[in-house]
Order: sequence, then structure tokens, then C-alpha cells
Amino acid sequence: MTPDREWMIYGAAGYTGELVAREAVRRGLRPVIAGRTASKLMPLANELGLSYRAFEVEQAAAHIGDMSAVLNCAGPFSATASPLVEACLGEKVHYIDITGEIPVFAFCHDLDARARDAGILLCPGAGFDIVPTDCLAASLKERLPEANTINLAFSFGTRPSIGTARTIIEAIGAGGLIRRDHKLTPVGNGYRIRRVPFPGGPRWGVTIPWGDVYTAGVSTGVPNGMVYTALPLALGLFMRVSSPLRGLLATRWAQRRLDRIADRLFSGGPDTEARARQRTEFWGEAVDPSGRRATATISAPNVYALTADTALAITAHCLSQTGQSGYFTPSMLLGAGFVASRPGVEFAFL
Repeated sequence: MTPDREWMIYGAAGYTGELVAREAVRRGLRPVIAGRTASKLMPLANELGLSYRAFEVEQAAAHIGDMSAVLNCAGPFSATASPLVEACLGEKVHYIDITGEIPVFAFCHDLDARARDAGILLCPGAGFDIVPTDCLAASLKERLPEANTINLAFSFGTRPSIGTARTIIEAIGAGGLIRRDHKLTPVGNGYRIRRVPFPGGPRWGVTIPWGDVYTAGVSTGVPNGMVYTALPLALGLFMRVSSPLRGLLATRWAQRRLDRIADRLFSGGPDTEARARQRTEFWGEAVDPSGRRATATISAPNVYALTADTALAITAHCLSQTGQSGYFTPSMLLGAGFVASRPGVEFAFL
């Protein structure tokens, strides 16, 4: 790969992908934007003065050979990541995405050796999912090296994107996951409910199968952990009592119905003013076998602004010809302090 090769944002016609493309142009960058539908890409390309390519992910190998990196913003990543990653491996192109889906992280992790052989970086989870929580877990491990448990929590601070909503819908049908003795362990939905001391005040948190259940184990080597999201207590209790019925929620009919509801509730996203005003928050706690604890919190910009910033920063790192190759989580690639170095992020040990 040569330094003058271009890079691509796939999924640029989606809400988050468009924000990333606009932020890239604001920073003076000139990505190629891409996605499935030319009619959706053309107006954005014309407005921003960018070139575009329309193709299905299964056809990616024929369209990315002249790229240095692909930043995938097209969810659900359970459908888009695998063909794009395979194309990137074949064409020796760095792969970055903004997924929060555990199967995608595990898939990319399993391809570490192939990525090293190809001389490319695989860094899924380069946005809100999972940069802050991954760096938080790594920082807690540095503070308490003997930790055998790291639990994490986050509060969106806004309604989730349609892609995140669909990921949660899939997870509801599949049930919960925690990390126990280095293994992903299935549990019911709403497995644990607790008050979480976020920077802006305590809120109820409910365990969900978020990406860090898997990735924090990779980043830190800590054998145990779970992830909470801030939710109303009533919703958390509903998740718990309805968990025995999750098999019904996993049926194709139920998933389609839930997807249609998500389309109505979560399509689009906050406007520029709301993004500037809203904050997202994180909490983490490490515990060692003797009971010693280390706790830290993060207050950060809006989910979407944070995602655009960190995804572009990680892509820029991949384009810098560092000589690194293989699978990396964000903290493995750029260090535990990466998120604390980003604009508007406030990190504190308690």
C-alpha cells in the first residue's frame, strides 16, 4: 500500500455514516463514500464534492482494491462485516467499523493471523461502541493490575441510532451474556439490575450483551465482567420477567415486528443543536481477589459526535503506515488513554 491511496466510508447514506462523512470533509479529508444505493449517495457526494461508489457488500472486492482503508458504518454489522472484512483481507486494505456486536468482534479476532499475514489492521468498534468502555476497562486494569473482574456501564444521553436499536432487538431474542472465567456465559435478559453512579448522578442500569463483554477480556485479560446500560427500572424489570419468553422474540415474525417499531421510533437522529448539547456517560469498576476496587467515570460528547471523532482518528492511525497489523481493540491500538485525549472528554478516577 502506498500513502497516496484513497480510503472509503461504506454506509455513508445512513445517519451515522453521513455524519462521519461530513466531519471528515470538515477536517479537510476526501474519502470516497460508498453504499448500496447510488440514488442515496449521489446527493451527498455532490454536496460535499466527493466521489462515490454503489455496490453490495458481497461485491466489495471489485471496488476497494485501490483503497488504503475502509471505514464501515453500515449496520447491522452482522450482515456487512464478514464480506467487507474478507474483501479487505484479499485486497490488503485496513478494515475499521463502528459495530457493537459480539459476533463481529469474535469473527475479526479469529482472523488476527490472516490480518498479520496480509499486513493490515482489523479494528472493529471504533466509535461509541466500544472506544470509551474499552479504554475505561484498560485504564482500570492499569490502575488495579490484579483485577479479576471489570464491570462497565454506559448511558446514551440520547435515543439510540436505528442500527444500535436493531442490534439490541437481536440481542433481546438471543438473551444476555456475561464473561465468566474467560468464557462468554449465556444469562437471561435483565440478569443484573443496579444503581450506577454516573457523573451526572445515579441511574438504574441493566445488563445487556454489549460488545465489551467480549472485547474487554481481549484488551485486559481480565476473566470476569458484565456491561450495564442505563434504562428505566420498569423496563429492566420487564426484560427480566419476560426473559423466559425470549425464544418467541427471536422468531422471524417477532423480529420483523420489532424492527418495524424501531424504524418508527429511532429513524433519523438528533439535529446539530441537540448533538452539541447532549452528553454521554460511562462508569467502570475493577475488583481484585482481595476485594480492592478501582472506579472511574467518563463524560463525553453526544454518541454520534463521539463516534465520528474516534472513528476518523482510528482510521487516520491506520492510514499512517505504522507497521502494525492484525486484530486490535481501540485501546490495544492507541492505548488506554486514547479516549481521554479526545475533544470534550472528561475522565476521572474516583
